[in-house]
Amino acid sequence: MRIVVTGGASGVGAALVERLRQAQHEIHVLDVAVPTDTDGIEFVSCDLSDQNAIDAAIEQLPTPIDALANVAGIARADSGTTVLAVNFFGLRHLTDRLFDRLSEQAAVVNVSSVAGRDWAPRYDKLKPVLETPSMAEGLSWCAEHQDWVDRDPYSLSKRLVTAYTLREAQRFMREDRTINCVSPGNIDTPLYPQFEALMGEEHSRWMIAQAGRTSTPGEIAEVIDMLLTSRCARLNGVDIPVDGGYTAGLESGWIDFAASPIGLAMAKKAGGG
Repeated sequence: MRIVVTGGASGVGAALVERLRQAQHEIHVLDVAVPTDTDGIEFVSCDLSDQNAIDAAIEQLPTPIDALANVAGIARADSGTTVLAVNFFGLRHLTDRLFDRLSEQAAVVNVSSVAGRDWAPRYDKLKPVLETPSMAEGLSWCAEHQDWVDRDPYSLSKRLVTAYTLREAQRFMREDRTINCVSPGNIDTPLYPQFEALMGEEHSRWMIAQAGRTSTPGEIAEVIDMLLTSRCARLNGVDIPVDGGYTAGLESGWIDFAASPIGLAMAKKAGGG
């Protein structure tokens, strides 16, 4: 298979590239950083926050493409708009531009996060962003709503990725293709301190305790690999939490989010304490 992977130079992306390389797939990696080991892959430099860079990278990709893994993402930046540009708008622009170059029965997998699982109650607020017709107009929308964007850009970006994936399932279904997303919990990567800084060390430790341990990049990559290469033909428009059961615990009640550090802080704020 001919597979494009964004963010393939490190973390989950690198683990995925290694799995695909061992299976002897043709791999094209888009990233701002050069992978440590480029043997058996084609590397294309690409900054997903820059539409021109994405368009230039696309010109270097072959046709057709059998699978696309949108793994690249950032946790923090000087501007919340940059986080949305990389995590959502760049992902969307790349996927939309490649849609007509996807082969029959192609698969797309987007990496979201457990931080984006609560998109549905916020859907009315997300829709204006999701319905911006281009990356440029999406970024303009962010500039007009900067206070909201800067409040929690990472969670916002991942809610958008998840909602976008489910919305796109209709278009992919019509072409007998699939688009799904995976939502990891805590992952043991060099970027994890950035995520920990966002949620707070105390809450981070609480989450890890509920899930038993952190996941490894390879464990997340294993699920992405399955969705890309196993022809899960009727699995379309699905968000799969890959978190050791953390999401299951929240949804079925054996994990009490209200007892978490963030949950307690929210209750205290609501009570005026």
